[in-house]
Amino acid sequence: MHTMTSSRVRRSAPLLVAVVVAGVLWRPALAQDPPPRAPGAPAAITQQVFDSGATTIPFFPLGDSPLALTGPSRPGMFVSAVGRRAIAMGTEDGPLEFWSWPIKWLHDFELSFQVPKYTAAIQGRAVAHSVIQRPEGVTIEYVHEQFTVRQHIFVPLDEPAVVMLLEVDAIRPIDIIARFTPDIHYAWPAGLGGQYLVWEQNARAFLFSEGKQRINAFLGSPAVTQASDVPAHMLAADRPQLVLGVGGDADRYTAPRLGEPPGRNVNIHAAYIPIVLAGGQMSRDAALALYRRLIAPGVAEQEWARRVAHADTLRDTMFSIRSPDAMLNMAVEYAKVNLDESMACNPDLGCGLVAGYGLSGASSDRPGFGWFFGGDAAINSFAMSGAGQADLVRDGVLQFFAKYQRADGKITHEISQGAGHVDWFSYPYPYYHGDTTPFWILAAGEYWRQTGDTGTIRALWPNLKRAWEWSRATDVNGDGLMENPSAGAGALEVGDLQIGILSDVYLSGVWVSALDRFARMAQAMGEPALSDSALAIRATALETMESALWMPDSKQYAFALLQDGSVNSSLTSWPATAMAFDALDPAHGAEMAARLASSTIMTDWGARPLGATSALFDPLHYNNGAVWPFVTGFVALAEYRYHNAPAGLFALQAIARTGFDQALGRNPEVISGRLYKPLDTSVPQQFFATSMVLTPLIRGLLGIDVDAPAHRVTLAPHLPPDWDSVEVDHVPVGSGRLSVTLTRTAGRVTASVRRMGDVTPLEVVFSPALPLGARVGGAGAADSVHTRGDIHATVKMMVTDAAELSVAYSGGWGIVPPSMPAKIGHRSEAPRVISERLDAEGRYVVSLEGIAGRSYVFRLKTPDGDRTETMTFPATGANADGYTSMVATYR
Repeated sequence: MHTMTSSRVRRSAPLLVAVVVAGVLWRPALAQDPPPRAPGAPAAITQQVFDSGATTIPFFPLGDSPLALTGPSRPGMFVSAVGRRAIAMGTEDGPLEFWSWPIKWLHDFELSFQVPKYTAAIQGRAVAHSVIQRPEGVTIEYVHEQFTVRQHIFVPLDEPAVVMLLEVDAIRPIDIIARFTPDIHYAWPAGLGGQYLVWEQNARAFLFSEGKQRINAFLGSPAVTQASDVPAHMLAADRPQLVLGVGGDADRYTAPRLGEPPGRNVNIHAAYIPIVLAGGQMSRDAALALYRRLIAPGVAEQEWARRVAHADTLRDTMFSIRSPDAMLNMAVEYAKVNLDESMACNPDLGCGLVAGYGLSGASSDRPGFGWFFGGDAAINSFAMSGAGQADLVRDGVLQFFAKYQRADGKITHEISQGAGHVDWFSYPYPYYHGDTTPFWILAAGEYWRQTGDTGTIRALWPNLKRAWEWSRATDVNGDGLMENPSAGAGALEVGDLQIGILSDVYLSGVWVSALDRFARMAQAMGEPALSDSALAIRATALETMESALWMPDSKQYAFALLQDGSVNSSLTSWPATAMAFDALDPAHGAEMAARLASSTIMTDWGARPLGATSALFDPLHYNNGAVWPFVTGFVALAEYRYHNAPAGLFALQAIARTGFDQALGRNPEVISGRLYKPLDTSVPQQFFATSMVLTPLIRGLLGIDVDAPAHRVTLAPHLPPDWDSVEVDHVPVGSGRLSVTLTRTAGRVTASVRRMGDVTPLEVVFSPALPLGARVGGAGAADSVHTRGDIHATVKMMVTDAAELSVAYSGGWGIVPPSMPAKIGHRSEAPRVISERLDAEGRYVVSLEGIAGRSYVFRLKTPDGDRTETMTFPATGANADGYTSMVATYR
């Protein structure tokens, strides 16, 4: 990972080369030419873009970003630059797509380069050399023997616009040609007619509009020397283009005669060539004013500085970690960036969290999952509340979705960016899912516990009560569980696994977790009877789950209760949802955690929702076998909750790695269940995938549980055996922040705690996981709990500013598997630690899986010190993924 530097632009007077690619090229008008005007164009357009007549803006340094990710340009690999009101997204080899919500303006915007040596333009895709992704934007570098062009792309934080700055180093004069395919569509399913594109000569820009002129945008540059002449009443079949000249007639390169030196280089000037798209659901005058403002000298620098300052705020004032795992540390930083980018502002609908971004291309008007999904937003809120993005949770999850709550209390599943232009809520999609409503209740409860913001909960209490009433009413048979036929979709949207479902374990897990938080909020709202009712339903629901879904013979929870009274016994990842909130029986949950750790569920890159032994398993099926990072996140947290920390770390690291192996800094939605590669249909920037970097890390590995209303924070970390220290900053606690340094030395684990902001006395409960077989000493000995996979010794202290809490211990066992990151296009190869136990005789027993016949070197932590152990797995009896199992026992 490298940071980005900027060099100075090399240019001279404009070069005009008449290269026709689409239509008739426009040339700059002479003084006597009448200025052309589009139908209805305002008279405000002046004779030149800048009063000075300049065609560039002054150079300014972009600065170095500590989060810059760089690599070679890869065809088809996603990149994006995202603001609140617009997005530029494309692929690393150059093609881009521009939206300002709710409008798709164009796709396949790409550069090509005309140099004197060639009669045909050099396609940008052919010379795209490298890419830099950073929180502020994207840089694509094009390299040829005659030039280097760096295309810096960013989106102003709160404007419906895209800004591109071209940094040019050319040996000979060069024309840069920008071609694109105009769309001018609302997001699906809204329609629009009468679209047209016209050239506005005096703005040096194309005007995008439609017959009623309700949406307008300008795309252009002061450096344009030629542009396509397009019909004023319709969109042309051929792709329009802009030509930007670098160099002029005096600098034209001509081949030297024999013995003569070659022509001179283009002069060097400190400047950028700007290209701007600006506009949206606004008047033509307003769009033009925005375009002219952004393209004026100094303004791009100001907007870039705002993006840098915003990125600095995310990095320096919100949750951060410094651990021995550099990849995980960086994944945390990009998780904050991505989740911040999930906040989208639509002029019709307001500002809320969207689910993810992906290219719509030529055949679609849906920007991936770039519209408002209630369930995704609630899932992401768990990470965002914990990372310090509570304002986005309050505004973009709780208040936004409350605004669109159905009269009976159900929370909407999805709202299209184009919903303001159709009767959206008459479609079948908005309330398709049943899990969205309890998830929204749960999100409110988690937000309240993290922030102590009782005022927001009080303002939303009528909405929360209606959501509770609707959810409760879906339990028709009185067993405490919401029922899919009356509630809607839960774990599944497609596939035969959903046939006959009455209550799936995923929906049930969300519901019982929401009931706990709702009961707590009801007490705070002064409604103890309502709280008691919620707790009573929760008790009934948990009893049903344990009695009906737990299958002791296979040591797992069934997938679902069926309408005929039987169960669907399939091994799935979905029980992890209830486990993630510590809702299930401790002993049963520990057995289920071992099942989830197996290669039947877990690949090297994440968890399959359906085990590979099922007859319905298909590694390419959306619900029945493909790997979901969001599901993997619930599995990771479930492993930690039920004290199977090696499996939790394996899953967490798999999620984090997906943010760097494909699109730089972006986590894909869904990945093949057999080969490490996202499905073709996968959304490349999916936020509930990204949020699962943070949720299991904060709540599981670090074991941070904030209860601001009770003025209590619990720290129950599961430090990996080979981590001796980790530092965590800016943990939000109410209106304040907490920093924690965890250290492990011989015989002691210590938490050094420092508070910032609020200094109201806070109870800090320190309960670190100690290795199996450890002997606890000191203050923690009296309050220690032995679980299936570890020991937790607990000490407590009231803290106002800073404190140190420690637990003494000696001995203990642990195991560290070899690090074997997944490889793109490969099958799983890494070994699995399925479980750790102490048997009745006090022996350390480790269940493992590995590729049949293969040997791996593990590090074993023993009471007498560390050593390596080579494990060779049985060569026969492999499962469909090539894995066999073994048990190692140590005394």
